[in-house]
Amino acid sequence: MKKYRLPSLSLRRKIIIILSCYVFGILVMTMASQEDLYKAQEKLEVVELAYSLHSIILEVRRYEKNFLLYGTTEALNENHKQLDLALETVENIKTQVSRFKAYPLLVELKKQILSYQGAMKAFSTEFVRISESGQRVFPGNARYPGDAVENLPKNGEMVDNLRFEGQEMTVTSEELVSFEHLQIRSILNQLIEQLLVWSLVAITIGIFMPLIMSLKIFKPLRVIKAATEDIARGRFSKIEVLNTRDEMQQVMEAFNTMVHELELRQNQLVQSQKLSSIGTLTAGIAHQLNNPLNNISTSCQIALDDFDAGDQAMIRKMLGNIDQETCRARDVVQGLLEFSRTRDFEVAPVNLLEVVKRSLSLVKSQVPANVVLTVDISEHLVLPMDAQRVQEVLLNMIINAVQAISGEGQVAISAWENRDGNEAIIEIRDSGEGIPEEIQDRLFDPFYTTKEEGKGTGLGLSIAYGIIEKHRGRITVESSPGHGASFSIHLPLTSTPENV
Repeated sequence: MKKYRLPSLSLRRKIIIILSCYVFGILVMTMASQEDLYKAQEKLEVVELAYSLHSIILEVRRYEKNFLLYGTTEALNENHKQLDLALETVENIKTQVSRFKAYPLLVELKKQILSYQGAMKAFSTEFVRISESGQRVFPGNARYPGDAVENLPKNGEMVDNLRFEGQEMTVTSEELVSFEHLQIRSILNQLIEQLLVWSLVAITIGIFMPLIMSLKIFKPLRVIKAATEDIARGRFSKIEVLNTRDEMQQVMEAFNTMVHELELRQNQLVQSQKLSSIGTLTAGIAHQLNNPLNNISTSCQIALDDFDAGDQAMIRKMLGNIDQETCRARDVVQGLLEFSRTRDFEVAPVNLLEVVKRSLSLVKSQVPANVVLTVDISEHLVLPMDAQRVQEVLLNMIINAVQAISGEGQVAISAWENRDGNEAIIEIRDSGEGIPEEIQDRLFDPFYTTKEEGKGTGLGLSIAYGIIEKHRGRITVESSPGHGASFSIHLPLTSTPENV
């Protein structure tokens, strides 16, 4: 059964989707919160009206009590006015709570107000007569509207009914206020919960967005950055391609392709530099071969001349000379062939003094008579190295040291162990003119040279730097104008997984 794979998205689309989801979440949170805020605002207006209605009903009850206690017509008139105001307020509230849960409670309150109003009218008509002109006529000794009505009953069925209706109306108005209070509190609690939830969502997204960005973008970039730094140090190692299925994966794959091509080009440059070094050494090698060939030729002539005389001792001596000079010529050619042969990088324990001697045998013909070469290396110093490549480093650096000397001078090659640093230090010191401080940091840059045009490619020290870096070592330089230069090669005393 074929597995379904999600379509790959570009990095730009992934970022847009993540940001869109974040913005959409904020918009949803804002809209939901805004709706609750509007609802709470409406509820607050209703509560204000409910409070006002409750206060009006309390005023109605207060004037009711005053009328029952003192029988003043002013209290009765105010009672009627407050009842009319209460009904008007109820109508105002009804227009706003028609879609709220409090609507049935408000309808019930209106019925109770009308019922109370009817009970009050029934009670007051027993003691107050309305004339044809619309003026109230009070019985007893109440001659003016502001006078008190005497003999009002303090108890009885009508009074009890009036008080009962008033109590019901008051209780319902209190319930209305309490109900709206609870509704507002519920909305605010709901709003707080929503804000808490959305805040947690926003915080979660805020945490995971950088994490995703780090995994999808910054981590690959850090890997590429580290790999480019390795390239700058001469290490051409491929990076692990992360399966991001976007441009970053393509960049990493392209980077590995580039590393492969750079490695090939470097190998070509190394070989080119090696051929250049061979060209430099050819004249000296020819001179080194010329001496044993002359000796061979001379020994042959002497042997031929003495052959007829039968002097076997002389002939044997000449044949020995021929054999010795032949081996000498063979060693010179073999050293050159070993140096020019291309091999895979391979680290093995090698005697350092032997490598230095082979390097000197190849470069000896390039050393002027007024330049003295000295070697101070223990014959027991064995290091894990690729002998051929370290020999190439030594050749380049010895030739550079010799060429830095004008006139008489000395090139000293020494080596010692630094147990504290678990390394061996090879020092090549010359008595030349020295290196200006401002160019010392550029000595190991590819194609940088201080020699005249046509006398150097600027690759020797760069390649040497890369070779030593591949051994997990380092090269340092100390120099000041007029006091020569000292190049130190630091190589590990023991093999590590990286250089094995």
